[in-house]
Amino acid sequence: MDCVSPILDIVSRLWDCTTNHAAYISHIGKNLDSLRDVKCELENISKDIETRVEVAEQQQYSQRTNQVKGWLERKQVVVEEANDILQKGDQEIQKKCLGSCCRRNCCSRYKLGKEVIKKIDAVKELIKKGHFDVVADRLPRPVVDERPVESAVVGMDYIFSQVWRCIEDQSVGIIGLYGMGGVGKTTLLKKLNNEFLKTSHDFDVVVIWVVVSREVNLKKIQEAIRKKLQIAVNMRDNEDTDDERAVEIFHALKDKKFALLLDDLWERIDLLTMGIPIGSNVGSKIIFTTRREDVCSQMEAHRRFRVERLSNEAALDLFRLKVGETVLNSHHEIPKLAEIAAGECNGLPITIVTVARAMSNWRTPEEWQREIRVLRRYRLEIPGMEDLVFHKLKFSYDSLSDEILKNCFLYCSLFPEDHNILKDELIELWIGEGFLGEFDDIYDARNHGESIMGRLKQSSLLEKGEFENIVKMHDVLRDMAQKLTLEKEKEILVQVRDGLIKPLGFPRWKDVKRISLWGPNIEFFGETPSCPGLITFLVKNTKLKKFPNTFFESMNTLKVLDLSYNKNLSELPRSICYLIKLHHLNLSYTNLKVLPIEVKNLTQLRILMLDDTKNLEAIPTGLIKSLLSLEVFSRLLRNTVNVLHYDRSLSDIAFLEELECLANISDISLTLSTFGSVLKFKASPKLQSCIKRLTIMCSELESLDISSSTMKGMEHLEALSIRDCQSMRKLKISFEEEGRMQGCMSDCFRKLRYLQIENCPIKELTLLKYAPTLQFLWVDNCPSLKEIIADDFGSAKIEESINILPKLESINLVGLSSLKSICRQAMLLPCLKDVEVINCPNLRKLPFDSDSAKNSLNAIKGSKTWWAQ
Repeated sequence: MDCVSPILDIVSRLWDCTTNHAAYISHIGKNLDSLRDVKCELENISKDIETRVEVAEQQQYSQRTNQVKGWLERKQVVVEEANDILQKGDQEIQKKCLGSCCRRNCCSRYKLGKEVIKKIDAVKELIKKGHFDVVADRLPRPVVDERPVESAVVGMDYIFSQVWRCIEDQSVGIIGLYGMGGVGKTTLLKKLNNEFLKTSHDFDVVVIWVVVSREVNLKKIQEAIRKKLQIAVNMRDNEDTDDERAVEIFHALKDKKFALLLDDLWERIDLLTMGIPIGSNVGSKIIFTTRREDVCSQMEAHRRFRVERLSNEAALDLFRLKVGETVLNSHHEIPKLAEIAAGECNGLPITIVTVARAMSNWRTPEEWQREIRVLRRYRLEIPGMEDLVFHKLKFSYDSLSDEILKNCFLYCSLFPEDHNILKDELIELWIGEGFLGEFDDIYDARNHGESIMGRLKQSSLLEKGEFENIVKMHDVLRDMAQKLTLEKEKEILVQVRDGLIKPLGFPRWKDVKRISLWGPNIEFFGETPSCPGLITFLVKNTKLKKFPNTFFESMNTLKVLDLSYNKNLSELPRSICYLIKLHHLNLSYTNLKVLPIEVKNLTQLRILMLDDTKNLEAIPTGLIKSLLSLEVFSRLLRNTVNVLHYDRSLSDIAFLEELECLANISDISLTLSTFGSVLKFKASPKLQSCIKRLTIMCSELESLDISSSTMKGMEHLEALSIRDCQSMRKLKISFEEEGRMQGCMSDCFRKLRYLQIENCPIKELTLLKYAPTLQFLWVDNCPSLKEIIADDFGSAKIEESINILPKLESINLVGLSSLKSICRQAMLLPCLKDVEVINCPNLRKLPFDSDSAKNSLNAIKGSKTWWAQ
């Protein structure tokens, strides 16, 4: 028996060992599942730890502990090793399923099973160690928090050096920087703050930056200081008193050399009450900014510095920096105009920056001169620095200190959401409302309107549209504007995009000042609306055919009536005669057949728009000349199909004579479609001086001879379209006096921006030589045209004439089968952006060299066949 027991013990041990080793093979599937489970648990714990670490590091100036860092690195290794084992295990299981039981596979499975067990233990051990009370240690905050500031600060070098000298002076403890709003005090303070990062110093807590603002909040100031000093926040902070917080701050600072920067003080604040030790801390600095010099006295500043407006030289440097070299180099006159514009800003940096950004939109001397005139005439000389700054800034509605700007902004909310607002249309509505005040002529009013629009865009209250003549209002701003309109004088704004207007809705109109109705389903029924205070009534894009006869009877205060784009509207009610205060009437793009004689009663009418009223058959004789206040008249047609009725209504000599006799008329847009009307226009200096947009569509016209005096007389002409003149072969420019041609070139067509020649058999375009402001050229289907700019300058003059179109931006040449040349010499086209050539098979060369449009050209468009020639 004595020898049996040891044998049994050995056998038992061998059996246990064999059983365990066999389990590596027999339980491999179960063990692999266990490994997956513990690995998943490890990864989840790791994600939780990483989240805690990220939050701590981002919010608390903290850094992960070495333990956490090491654990996360170890976890990464273990997970990768576990993934490798699991991949091998899946392959082994697959082999088993395929019936592979060879000795080699058993050994491999045994070895793998053993690795699985070991890895499970390793993962479990890592999970045990993955419980951390603290995942990140707090780091000391940087001595200086860098503040964002312009990389190039202009005109501050001298005062900066003076203040920094005081910072280095041990005897100066409190420094006050004062000056008007927008002069650059905060910028200077930021520059001083950041200088501590560049300069060696012995401050313990360099910069504690606090924005004070007008309403002093002591707790907020103290909390900002505590945060910088990293004073521990306890659970009872909400119950802390000002004095308790002051004690904490005092104990944190009393033995330290510090710099406290306080921005925008409006009144004295008690430093001791805040907890700031003063007097005992030799070398500590308190630097503050304020708009009031007396605050420097109240704060007992040892040194005070007035932050002055910039010198003329520095102001111009800043202005040029913000306008940009591209704009400054766009025309040789602009640098000189930039000096004038910078001078108008009176050295105030924030004004210089604002005006410069606005001026950077303009590329021509005329635009710059217009903006400078506005700066001079409408600058508000209101006492108080803030008002002056807000008048210039206009970054929000509240900063629009000018009521005209506010009214014009609010008026834009009458248009539907995401609507493309035509700039000219909007300005004419402003004029009709009377927002722009009294002007000598309509062009001054338009200049003012364009300036206001530019300012609203620069304030981000209006946005640029897809095209130059479009502006848009952001939906959120539109909602805000409608809300402000409702609050202002309790007036009501009605805006309807869709739906029927029924008699039950009319009582709501009683106190309405402005109504804007858009949409195809708008229709009026029943009784006459009572609108004794209505000023603006816009009804557009509807399917209305007519209004009830008495519809306008109670609208005798109406100033603006816009019924444009109601393409089914065929007649106006006789009650229109009650609109005796109407200033603006737009009937464009309607189906009107007759302009009622009652329109004669609108003696205060200033603007009458009848564009594309293709079915208008009659305007009663004497109606137009009875509109004694009329300043703007427009009736342009888009194609010759519309000319049939036009010949009988508007184009005859008698009608032009009625326009001619109006004393106040100054802005006319016309389509001339008969030979007699063309002759009458050429013989009328008054009509020429008023023409803004002119379309000539006259099939009987064989040639058009424009004299130099006519060109000069058309001083406001912006758009000229000559279309469907199938007999016209010659477009001639003549001069009354010999030898005057070269001298007249700069005086002719001074504002012509758009020229369209279409469906005319002309052979050349001499006209272009006398259009120095031309921006857009469109020539279409002129089969006889061989050369755009004929070579008749004379060889001695061609070099001077290469730059004849310095402002041209776009050239469109379409269907010119005989065209061989635009110009035989290379042209200097510094503003040219786009060229489009379609179906001009004989045009083999463009008038470009290495200097032509080298900084502006975006695209040349044409067929591949043409380009390959």
